[in-house]
Amino acid sequence: MGMLYKGQWTDKDDIIHDGAYIRPTSKYNGEIPVHVIDNIATSPGRYWLIGSNSCQWSQRPMLMRRLKKLDDLIPLHIAHGPRLEGYAINGGKTWKVPGSNHSIIHLHQLYTLSNPNYTGRSTVPVLWDSQTQQIISNESSQIMLALDKVQTEEQLPLTYYPPTLNEEMSDIDGLIYSGLSNGVYKAGFAQSQNAYDQAVSLVFDTLDSLEQRLREKRYLFGTKQTASDWKLFTTLLRFDLVYYTLHRCLTKRLVDYPNLWAYTRDLYQTKSIAGTVDIPTIVAASFQNDTGNNPHNIIPVTPDLDWEAPHNRDILDPSHS
Repeated sequence: MGMLYKGQWTDKDDIIHDGAYIRPTSKYNGEIPVHVIDNIATSPGRYWLIGSNSCQWSQRPMLMRRLKKLDDLIPLHIAHGPRLEGYAINGGKTWKVPGSNHSIIHLHQLYTLSNPNYTGRSTVPVLWDSQTQQIISNESSQIMLALDKVQTEEQLPLTYYPPTLNEEMSDIDGLIYSGLSNGVYKAGFAQSQNAYDQAVSLVFDTLDSLEQRLREKRYLFGTKQTASDWKLFTTLLRFDLVYYTLHRCLTKRLVDYPNLWAYTRDLYQTKSIAGTVDIPTIVAASFQNDTGNNPHNIIPVTPDLDWEAPHNRDILDPSHS
């Protein structure tokens, strides 16, 4: 995958230890300051969200941006194209960095604009401040939380982080991350049988637990969507399309879990996110770039999944009766 070392690109990457994949901690992962959140509402176009349609981590804040009606405040740029030095920023063509006269080809060049001596991986999503020419955050959960806090007249009054659920959401987010969202990558990148076996076991233990949780609840915490639901959604969306085969998570498919499969369709059919899910790109970019498990870069025929089939999850919501 490659990384930056003191501002210089290297094809080496420090992600495999004793045959196991260890995800490096995001370097810009602190809580986003209140003044930035306030500025998003008062300075439209200052902050840019840079993401990828194929990446589950990117899709999290991209969805929050749409759910909270912040499209007009935060421009979105989709990094795409061949990953020769990590993410291409604009399909292999140059892209003028907002707020500057710099033109870049690779995402990692945005990182060195922010910090010329940066050491680490250059990943998406990125929240970019075009005024200070700095990366504000590259941690999806922190960007999601900040976007939820932005206050505008046009914004939906709904919060996806109900204060009464802070502790419970933290617990379920930890389960989703360690057992599933990161777990599928630990399985897919594993270079030892033991590391793979442990990762796959945890993935399906987590799916089994979530399947039971959703037997009597429409969403993870009841009848209202939360940020935790959308974090889970971006992983479940990709499960049968990518993780089942490419990441060798073959015990069961998502469609073999009736509650989880209906729940995923329920979220997919949320009207406010219509048109934001790009399944062909998810599949193509994943099979051409993720792991070494597809050496010939063959893009498979996708499973025959009906995302618009009735989910009937609303029967678990008394307000819809």
